[in-house]
Amino acid sequence: MSVDRIYAAEKAQAYDRRMRDAIPGYEALHQLACMVVAEKTGGHGRVLVTGAGTGAECVALGQACPALHVVGIDPAKDMLALAEHKVAEHDLTERVRLYPCEVKALPIFEPFDAATLMLVLHFMPDDVENGGGAKLTLLTDLAKHLKPGAPLVLADLFGPDWDEDWQAQLRIFWRHLQTAAGIAADDIHKGFAHVDRDIHPVTEGRLAELLSEAGFGPPLPFFRALCFGGWVALRL
Repeated sequence: MSVDRIYAAEKAQAYDRRMRDAIPGYEALHQLACMVVAEKTGGHGRVLVTGAGTGAECVALGQACPALHVVGIDPAKDMLALAEHKVAEHDLTERVRLYPCEVKALPIFEPFDAATLMLVLHFMPDDVENGGGAKLTLLTDLAKHLKPGAPLVLADLFGPDWDEDWQAQLRIFWRHLQTAAGIAADDIHKGFAHVDRDIHPVTEGRLAELLSEAGFGPPLPFFRALCFGGWVALRL
């Protein structure tokens, strides 16, 4: 591996650790997501992991379901460099394939038995007035790659209403949680600035509307922690 790729992988690994420290119940969320996939697929078939990142989710799915084949996609090549290493380290190269692309670039060939969308959708704006909306477009693209009845397991940052009072209360608890995890005050402040600048949460009701428009049934919750939730919705 080149020096540049080693440096990129180190940055990606640091990001991986930060996510675990900053998101309440991160490990439990992913453990439950694997259980949902295993239950809905019987542990067989093919699952599409959108936003594969550093590969932790792909490895977890591969280990939880020894008969499952995983396709992980992510446009961030730096992240996938670390993911490739993790997959090889856990001897999963025969069942886990990684591609540096987005959902829209995948050829529609053989539909998947399941898909996951973990902590990705909240990066997309709900700009439905501008050509359909980024959230709706991503969900619609995912639906095209799933068999009828196949589950979409997703997790996102959401809120009952994204108003100032709710945010203020939320941040008190979230700040305490991150402080207890050993995250520096400056980094916590930067994290909140990142949420304000780059995150586009919607209510649970709006999420249900988007899923319905994209071709999915109603989302059933399986995880809750502060402003983070996990749901499963079936392809209609």
